[in-house]
Amino acid sequence: MPFLSSTLTSCNQDVEFFRQFEVNFSGNVLIIGAGAAGLMAGHLLRQNNISFQILEASDTYGGRVKEASNFADFPIDLGAEWIHTNPSVLARMLNDPNVQANIDIINYNPESIALWDGSNLKKRNFFNNFYGEYKFKNTTWFSFFDDYIVPGIANNITLNSPVTNIDYTGSRITVTNAAGNQFEADRVIVTVPLTVLQRGSITFTPALPQTKTDALQQIDMPDGIKVFMEFSERFYPDLLGFGSLTNLIDDSSGEKLYYNAAFRKNAASHVLGLFTVGEDASFYTNQPDDNKTIEVVINELDQVFEGKASRFYKKHVIQNWSKSPYVLGSYSFGSDEGTQAVLKETINNKIYFAGEAYATPDSSTVHGAGESAFVAVEALLKG
Repeated sequence: MPFLSSTLTSCNQDVEFFRQFEVNFSGNVLIIGAGAAGLMAGHLLRQNNISFQILEASDTYGGRVKEASNFADFPIDLGAEWIHTNPSVLARMLNDPNVQANIDIINYNPESIALWDGSNLKKRNFFNNFYGEYKFKNTTWFSFFDDYIVPGIANNITLNSPVTNIDYTGSRITVTNAAGNQFEADRVIVTVPLTVLQRGSITFTPALPQTKTDALQQIDMPDGIKVFMEFSERFYPDLLGFGSLTNLIDDSSGEKLYYNAAFRKNAASHVLGLFTVGEDASFYTNQPDDNKTIEVVINELDQVFEGKASRFYKKHVIQNWSKSPYVLGSYSFGSDEGTQAVLKETINNKIYFAGEAYATPDSSTVHGAGESAFVAVEALLKG
């Protein structure tokens, strides 16, 4: 199913796809973090001719949107992978009716589903009648940003610049990074993961209001990891869960599933992915190194599939988000609208916040992070 901005727009004429903002602001903006929310904020500011700079702590942009382009004969989403809503959200994020983005999208509803109860592998294929989402076919979430968002703002991104302090005492805001370099702006949009704020990696002068600090601590961002393995032969279903069907459906305490990463991608490679967050993920994220991680994963699969994982194993790639120094976890859990409302509150009409944890009702998603950027930028520009 190809994605085209004009096609999706015509199918949704009752929805305000390409939003225009009331602009009462003409200063400059610093965006802290170049993940999905930070990149979207820069994209929207550029569309409204506002001067801005993005400070990113790591050596690349994307945050929890990341790609392995050379692992298999299709690109691998090492971070966010699924499109958890109608793909028309991509047009909304581009916010430009003149952009013709030709992106192939697949319907993701696994055809073969099995559950492992510790001793038996049971088919549960009927579940595909109740579950369906979308995924990119030949691209990834990262390449969506890389192809359509980043080109217009690349010159405004400063990498390897972890922010340590935001001083909003004066009429202008002073931001200091780990190297001691200082940047000034009229407004700041903070888009770093919650864990960075929870751990106090960025200090604020004056300190954040106690209500916001308390709200930050009420939301969990648990462990998360993804493992991809290529095998010489396929021996696994499209989706493998553990325990009962209830465990597969209920993700309130986390998720753990193995899945055919090449599903409907017209690929020759046999790639199996492990996606796990929350309580189940900690067992994998706390392994001493990647070698031990892949060892325990292959051993687990050997139990389920009678040694076939070891027999057909070729190579692997691991993204341990819990050990990524500027992420330190997966995505937000346990948020509610009341807590999110406090989190999103602007400080002195100077400091704004955006990211997946601030999105209502679409927290924990890329499109939710994008929507939170719309909300923050709209408030900033309106003044």
